[in-house]
Amino acid sequence: MTPQFLRSEAARFREMAEAVTDREASRQRLLGMAADYEARAAAAEADQPPAIEAATEESPPDSPQAPPVDEASGVVKPGRKRLSLRG
Repeated sequence: MTPQFLRSEAARFREMAEAVTDREASRQRLLGMAADYEARAAAAEADQPPAIEAATEESPPDSPQAPPVDEASGVVKPGRKRLSLRG
């Protein structure tokens, strides 16, 4: 479950707790469930991997990660690997 989903469920339980005014026990139970969902959302956010910044950076054209691209057509050019016979 995503943190956004967990937070939306917590908000839903809080709204239900506001609607239940005649039974204090039900209201307290719903508020407790909302707090539990908030805690689970915080834990889920802490467990998510950090955003990868390297994916947004452009690699140099001669980098092995970036295949050569024909500028005019935008088509990836087939590349050749150079094998070294040195041992």
